Amino acid sequence: MKTYEQMQVKLIRKTQDPGKLIKLASDLTQKREPSLTEASKKLIKYLITANHTSLFEHISTTWLISGVSRSFLTQITRHRMASYTSASQHYQDYSQYPCVVSQSIDTLETLKILKSIDWFYEWLIQQGIKPEEARQILPNAKAVNILWTVNVRSLINFLNLRLCERNVEEMKLFASIISNKCIKWWPEVFTLVGPDCVMLGKCRQGKMKAKICKEKGSPWIQHIY
Repeated sequence: MKTYEQMQVKLIRKTQDPGKLIKLASDLTQKREPSLTEASKKLIKYLITANHTSLFEHISTTWLISGVSRSFLTQITRHRMASYTSASQHYQDYSQYPCVVSQSIDTLETLKILKSIDWFYEWLIQQGIKPEEARQILPNAKAVNILWTVNVRSLINFLNLRLCERNVEEMKLFASIISNKCIKWWPEVFTLVGPDCVMLGKCRQGKMKAKICKEKGSPWIQHIY
């Protein structure tokens, strides 16, 4: 059994010279010859704050995500403007895969329950049940590895939604890791990206606003931004 903090996230491929590509895309609307000079911070900030973010679709990233839960996989694929490949429960024996849980339920009792499910899964396969049918009893906590390819426009949208305090613990941790790695890669863009309380200066969740934000104000206000 593992906890969310043990997930691994690696940026394994990214577009080179993304600022130059953004400048080239922005120059297409000008009467002068497009250039491959670096986009200014002023231009990038304008594109993001004005929500003219289609230019960022030309910049792509690929991430290797390891040790997250199946419930996480269900959530991240809600972001449709991306490509996903994940480990298959159809063709693999999942009895040896760990489960990923919150530290709050990382207990001996939880471990016993999850091990009993693994035992029953193995027993079903021994009885001739196909893995693709036996997997129906596996918990959402089962670990999965994912290859995620996403352009920067979709990545901005992802971070805007998933850095919000309303998200579940595993997703918030993942989004924070992605944010920090993106800031190191392309700070001109990603220091401007966060939840609505950062990007707009206000929350749009209304009565569904996170409890911690209602009581203390968003923790993101004290973030690097």
